[in-house]
Amino acid sequence: MSEEIGATLAFGVIAILLLIMGFRRGFFSLDGKLWEVPIRFVHLIGAFAIYFLASYLTTTLAVTLFKKQIMLHYVAYSSWLNFLVSFCIFLFLAIYMSFLPRWVAKGILRREGESHTFSDNIWAALYAWILAFPLVLFLSQVLELVIYKIFKVTQLPDQIAVKFLKSTFDNPVYFTLAVISIIVLAPLIEETLFRGFLQTFIRKHLGSKQAIVITSFCFSLFHYSAGQGLGNISIIVSLFVLSLFIGFLYEKQGSLFAPMVLHGSFNAVSVVNLYLFGGFTTGL
Repeated sequence: MSEEIGATLAFGVIAILLLIMGFRRGFFSLDGKLWEVPIRFVHLIGAFAIYFLASYLTTTLAVTLFKKQIMLHYVAYSSWLNFLVSFCIFLFLAIYMSFLPRWVAKGILRREGESHTFSDNIWAALYAWILAFPLVLFLSQVLELVIYKIFKVTQLPDQIAVKFLKSTFDNPVYFTLAVISIIVLAPLIEETLFRGFLQTFIRKHLGSKQAIVITSFCFSLFHYSAGQGLGNISIIVSLFVLSLFIGFLYEKQGSLFAPMVLHGSFNAVSVVNLYLFGGFTTGL
């Protein structure tokens, strides 16, 4: 326990130093560029309806057709099902955006007149990752230590996505499907929904700062699951902080690509660490 506390404090010191560096270099300043997108409530509802309907209908259909096979080969079928559901949601969202009014779809993807290049967004996402990762990990570890102390638990339940990923470790095909779903499809889908639609809609009515905070709150609660038990506390708080960085990056860069890269990089580090060392995750 003393080693865990020492490592947690070390991450806390690193996090503070990096945040100070970020402030001094002006990373946390917004340029005040207007970002007006004529998005309507119906556009927002339509995007989330696609997510939930596609998830429900695809899963229900698969369970109805292959119930016995799923029970006998759960990991195999759940790996393919999770991948296909994610791919279908991504495909349906892409089709949905193609039918939206031109300035709504374009405004969600990129701020009008934005000059940041493809490489600019990648570097900004990587810089944000360097600033965010130690802080998110520090908060996660602190909360877990507090939970251990208060509730006298020896081990917190894994996040649902972590359980799913661990179940695929013994099969390269299923593991590959899980990695694609977690590192590629999940960031594409979640950033389109939360940053692209929700944050854009809230920004239109309340402003950028309020949009970042409210969207982050919704994003973190989106990852709540009863099966995660007390682990929900550290998961939700960590994801809320991470989402603040992602939402800020969306406003700063004026592009949906940057938050997708940041989100994907966090998931990638968690996957690599779990697979190679079986250690911490920062939320998937």
